[in-house]
Amino acid sequence: YRIEVPVYSALPPVAEHLAMTTLGTFHERRGEQSLLSNTELSPAWGRIFGQDSKMAYSGTVSPSFDGTLFGLQAGFDLFGRETASGQTDRAGLFVAYASMNGDVRGQALGWDNLSVGSMDINGTSVGGYWTRIGQGGWYLDGVLMATFFGGDATSSRGIGIDVGGTGVTASLEGGYPIALGQGWTLEPQAQLVWQQLSLDDASDRFASVSFDTDGNVTGRLGARLQGETTINGMALQPYLKANIWHDFGGTSHVNFDTTDISTEGRSTSFEFGGGVIAKVTDKVSIFATGDYTTNLGGDERRILEGNLGFSVKW
Repeated sequence: YRIEVPVYSALPPVAEHLAMTTLGTFHERRGEQSLLSNTELSPAWGRIFGQDSKMAYSGTVSPSFDGTLFGLQAGFDLFGRETASGQTDRAGLFVAYASMNGDVRGQALGWDNLSVGSMDINGTSVGGYWTRIGQGGWYLDGVLMATFFGGDATSSRGIGIDVGGTGVTASLEGGYPIALGQGWTLEPQAQLVWQQLSLDDASDRFASVSFDTDGNVTGRLGARLQGETTINGMALQPYLKANIWHDFGGTSHVNFDTTDISTEGRSTSFEFGGGVIAKVTDKVSIFATGDYTTNLGGDERRILEGNLGFSVKW
């Protein structure tokens, strides 16, 4: 295969990863359940996030991506209420922008894992969310997000295509904190994410290029161990987190005229990290997380991630 084949074949799974990271988890976006507890106040929130990622994929030409991601996300609660049973509902909208750029390797010219080119893609996202916080602090969080992709993918000999298209991502997650005493809680969590990607047809000087992707499902099981402390009058909630992520492996197809190249992203990964929520004032909170992900089985995943966010009430 010519060297452009693995470059273009990496586009669908990398675009899905960009959208998945943009959506994130409830705690990456909002910090902690207690920041949503007062329905009389309307919080605005936001975060910046970044990754250093190395990801490999199975398939016809076994492409891999090694690069970085950076993104911004901001939202606003439009609706809040407290039910008769004491539960809190929040609903709102958000916008986000993220970009990924890095090098691609794959099977080409009779060689495995050959350096073949690079890609620089971005996604502008809009979404809506609904969150319920129950008595005792349990939560259920649903998100629906649309992403509009742009960018380019280019081989090492300068032949490439422009990237365009859309993606839809839906997530449902929940957690239930269990009090351990002395301010510590252990919160088991579960999340299910569905994605559908539609990339625009393109062409380079040798062939027409079209994309066809299956819907992809990713699941997460994990837990957070969180404590409480105070430093100089500021309330802090430090925590550790651990997650098992499983990508059920939707298949993407890239067609070069009549030649079909398939790629899969099936993997099981372990994520470990920690963070802290700081209540600066009654109305302003900031939160930060850091974590590292490595694959347990399937395709390679090596991801180092950082996240810094805020929540403001008035």
